[in-house]
Amino acid sequence: MSNFFKKSIKISEEKQFLKVVSQGERTQFSLVLQNAEKIHKAIQASDKKLILLDYRLTIFKMPHNEAFNLLKVFELKLTEFKEVKMAVIINPRTVEIGSFWASICRKRGFDYQIFQDEEEAKDWLLAENQAG
Repeated sequence: MSNFFKKSIKISEEKQFLKVVSQGERTQFSLVLQNAEKIHKAIQASDKKLILLDYRLTIFKMPHNEAFNLLKVFELKLTEFKEVKMAVIINPRTVEIGSFWASICRKRGFDYQIFQDEEEAKDWLLAENQAG
């Protein structure tokens, strides 16, 4: 089982942003946290401040309180997430938890938005950068 989860996240550096592609079920907080730590390390190693997260092949089956726990980890330990703009493309089956996560992140100062369409996500992600 652990091999599946090691392969379940792929991070690549694109021209304008870091791209993260995730797949599989997420039922354990520890696995979600491991993936968040991998993304955080990639952010630290890159000069990119835009992140495109493709979670269309990922299903989250976790209680809402776990989202709060993860947000606390972001605030206390994975602080680089506050320095980047993140667009997340989600699976229609995960809209409820995705919307909840995006809402609590924005309330705490994270630049985070969810989408179901990749082009819309890229447009939003790159919008402010085009002007600057």
